[in-house]
Amino acid sequence: MSTITARIPDDLNEALSKVAKIMERPKTFLIYKAIEGYIKEAEQDIEDAEIALARTKSPDRKFYTSEEIRNFIAVNCRE
Repeated sequence: MSTITARIPDDLNEALSKVAKIMERPKTFLIYKAIEGYIKEAEQDIEDAEIALARTKSPDRKFYTSEEIRNFIAVNCRE
């Protein structure tokens, strides 16, 4: 396992300490979970962007105008 050093604002450190105390967990655990969650979300965003980009390059792609979207919604999304 690697060790890193980071500087954070005092107010964030105080909030981190408070949450760690309430949860009865070390601050390092909360930092690890926060980074893990952020990285997983970023990886998913990158994957989604790559899929979207690939779709725009597909020869059978279809782009719709805002007018076509409004008409589709008006016809298909009535309550």
